Amino acid sequence: MGMTKALVIFLHIVILAVSLSPHVVLTSGAEIEKFTYDHCYHLCVQGEYGSRECFVDCTQKGFYKGDCVSRTPKDPFRCCCNDHYTTN
Repeated sequence: MGMTKALVIFLHIVILAVSLSPHVVLTSGAEIEKFTYDHCYHLCVQGEYGSRECFVDCTQKGFYKGDCVSRTPKDPFRCCCNDHYTTN
């Protein structure tokens, strides 16, 4: 019983340490994809025109992907497309 209790306490300490680790923030930040701002079209408006609509519009225009992004925190979110299928 003592060994089980020690193992459970150790497991909780590990989970707590991982949840408080700053590496979680760094890892999630590393997953953000970079977008070029060369092909930005529509203004994104929450509840009206979002990431899904942007992605559909971009793929219909021949791009591989698209998302609502902003250049700076002060700029509005716009639908930006990148990774063009064809090379022109």
